[in-house]
Amino acid sequence: MAVALACGPGEQKAQKVEANPNMPDRVQAPAPAPRRPEVHDCPETLREPEQVDRVIGSACKSVTVHPGYRVEDGSLTLEAGVTLQFMPGAELAVGFERPAALYVRGTAEAPVRFTAAGEQAKPGAWKGIALYDHADGSEIAGLVLEFAGTDLRGAIYVQASDVKIDGSTVRDSQNVAVHVTSKGHLSSFKGNRLERVSSPALLLPARSAGSIAPDNTFPPDSVIHVLGGMIRERARWDVPKVPFVIGGVIEIEGPDDKHEAVLELAPGTVLKFDDDAYFTVGYDHPAALIAEAEGKEPIVLTSATRQMSHAWRGVNLYRSATGSFSNVVFEYGGQRSDRGVVYANNEARLSVKGCTFHDNGGGVTLQGANVRLGDFRGNTFERSHPAFDVSPQMYGMISADNKLDAETTVQVEGGEITRDAVWHDFGVPIHLKRPISVENGATLTIRPGAKIRVHDGFSLGIGEFGGATLRVEGTAERPVQIFGDTDRRGTWDAIRLYEKARGNLIEHVQLRNAGGEGAINVAMGVEAIVRDVSCVRCFSPTLTWACGARVTSERVAGGAETPAATLPPFGCDPA
Repeated sequence: MAVALACGPGEQKAQKVEANPNMPDRVQAPAPAPRRPEVHDCPETLREPEQVDRVIGSACKSVTVHPGYRVEDGSLTLEAGVTLQFMPGAELAVGFERPAALYVRGTAEAPVRFTAAGEQAKPGAWKGIALYDHADGSEIAGLVLEFAGTDLRGAIYVQASDVKIDGSTVRDSQNVAVHVTSKGHLSSFKGNRLERVSSPALLLPARSAGSIAPDNTFPPDSVIHVLGGMIRERARWDVPKVPFVIGGVIEIEGPDDKHEAVLELAPGTVLKFDDDAYFTVGYDHPAALIAEAEGKEPIVLTSATRQMSHAWRGVNLYRSATGSFSNVVFEYGGQRSDRGVVYANNEARLSVKGCTFHDNGGGVTLQGANVRLGDFRGNTFERSHPAFDVSPQMYGMISADNKLDAETTVQVEGGEITRDAVWHDFGVPIHLKRPISVENGATLTIRPGAKIRVHDGFSLGIGEFGGATLRVEGTAERPVQIFGDTDRRGTWDAIRLYEKARGNLIEHVQLRNAGGEGAINVAMGVEAIVRDVSCVRCFSPTLTWACGARVTSERVAGGAETPAATLPPFGCDPA
């Protein structure tokens, strides 16, 4: 049987295709969240917890708030000109158990006012505003808040995130004006006026301090208390005339290796550190502390408790840190005996220009030879012992125009110099703790007037494994002095010019207490010019050299208790 199909294109029947269960058209959209009731009336009182979006408009009269009122799973919006009067024990609590928000929308001409009801016009007459964990995104603008606070909380208490407080006045509070907990976060705090509030005026975590704009007005002699914590983004602290009191360890640390956290301190900023407070920067991830005030009012880092050295720790810069300081005053720090008030290690970047260090347990400690030191010039060190605690390589990178007073010293660790280094005289002894070697083609230059005090067993070796050069450039008026910590014969070893040392110059040098086979010992084949050098209380002659050494010596002397001035080699091949 033949079946003929004669349907044309217009006559084809639509085919029903089963939808692919994995395609989006099979996904059921979530049911919309039920809408909360919106209320726009003018209540006379607010007494019970509410779960509505309430708007109190400008046309409303004064509203009395009783204890027990709070906003849960809703919002409260207050338009310009509205007044809330709070009974004793009442507070405006928002978001304690469920998501909620407060929106205050006053203006300069028609502010919203929160005050005490009746005749209770005194600090602490009512509890204040409490933005709890679930009140994220609340905004306060154009508010006048008065007579609030308790012994434990400020007039505005913030546990929520992304809270804005702008253009408002807080006055006559029993405690701080604004108290932000370690959970909370202010994203904006500008144009506010605080009057007759306690000091500190603000209590907040470190990550909120950057939201405090310079246009806020604080009472005289007020401070901002900053809790310890993390700074993971970019922030600028800029509150002229109002010191920050640092109440704990502040860690500046990027969230990962690709993003840098930055804290910038504006000129005129004053930070006062509690005894256990300090900065730590870039321990694991990139971070920077920038305090630059060149030509402007200085930035001050000081103690909050005691005007004496060792009162607080200081600034610690680690592997991934950048520290840049200009016209900064560091005082009363250096709490740890092994670190100055500024400490940098590993590959931290550091620049210090025109800064003042006074009355610190130590000035600047640079641990290791790999710190990336930029400018280090024009600084003044007073009563900060030691001014520098550095590797021999780092000491060679410190500019000559730094100033040290007579009560300050320099401490140089042992180790290698592998890049050209210049040791300047700062008018105080340079303490060398352990043996130092110069290698890898580097030149060590010691400038006139340097007074080098060396620990027992010290030696200075040049070119033992790679080409290197020593230039000790004393003058008749300002000779270089190298002497032992202990004033006995042979307490330290010698200056040793090894086989790969080249182009050496040692002139106008006064040595004391050296030992070894000679205070200056020159190896075979080494070139050296030694002139106007003496050695007092030395165990061996002032200068000795090996066969084949090319030594030019002039006016080399052996002083008291030194056996001889020179000891030439014996039995050398005349050829």
